[in-house]
Amino acid sequence: MTSRDAGFWKETINDEMNSIMSNGTYKIIDLPLGSKSIGCKWVFRIKYCVDGTILSFKASLIAKGFTKEKA
Repeated sequence: MTSRDAGFWKETINDEMNSIMSNGTYKIIDLPLGSKSIGCKWVFRIKYCVDGTILSFKASLIAKGFTKEKA
């Protein structure tokens, strides 16, 4: 978070986390013994107006489903 837009990205992350929690998208629970958690990562993008000015900053929390093993 060393970019000049770090403040905007932090605000966007907080907004996304608040949205996730208020919508009940994820639940925080204790992991059962012997289980492995699935990782996640943030995906960031900037939306632009037609004239090239910044319209908004978007952040999404994505589960790394490709790490899942078949039973």
